[in-house]
Amino acid sequence: MKARIRPWMAVVFILALGIPLRVLADDDNRVIAKFDQNRPQDALSAASVYLTLKGDQAEGLPALASGDETRFYIKVWDGLYLQITTETGDNGTRGYMFAFSSDEAGQDLLPPKENADDPALRELAASDFRTDDNFEPRPLVPGPGTPDNRGPYRIIHYPGFDVDMRVLEFSIGDAQLGKKPFFKSVSCLVTVQEVKKKH
Repeated sequence: MKARIRPWMAVVFILALGIPLRVLADDDNRVIAKFDQNRPQDALSAASVYLTLKGDQAEGLPALASGDETRFYIKVWDGLYLQITTETGDNGTRGYMFAFSSDEAGQDLLPPKENADDPALRELAASDFRTDDNFEPRPLVPGPGTPDNRGPYRIIHYPGFDVDMRVLEFSIGDAQLGKKPFFKSVSCLVTVQEVKKKH
């Protein structure tokens, strides 16, 4: 005697097959921009911001006109905002300037503890990763960068907090002799750590 498939069984079977296919077809695309690192027992604030920058776009962050450039911002914690401004070259974005402000609009900028005569560790430039003539990659020196060799890892001191900036990945265009390099894309992790006030 042949087993008969009843109509309701066929419907259940088709639905059971369809559910996994529908789930597999959906993409989960999310940008997690900020990671708060505080625990209830921590007295000092800390947060990490992951950034992916492509020209005048930053994944998950608002882009606002700032003269001829573009500004992105993100709240780090109450009263502290990270501001990033493009530095446009002839063929693309040659760099990004990182700054911190106490306001969202970036009007009240906080001064870092830097020598004004030195190149700023806050400026992330494509030329940081190329030789002077742009003919070949500049060797990456381990450890924190210096004003003379800024490199992929920088430590920047501000009154009340320290900033670690780590370049994780980048793509540079016009990487040829005598050209001015620009970033096609760059990803970095910026960690802000409040420091204990000295009495």
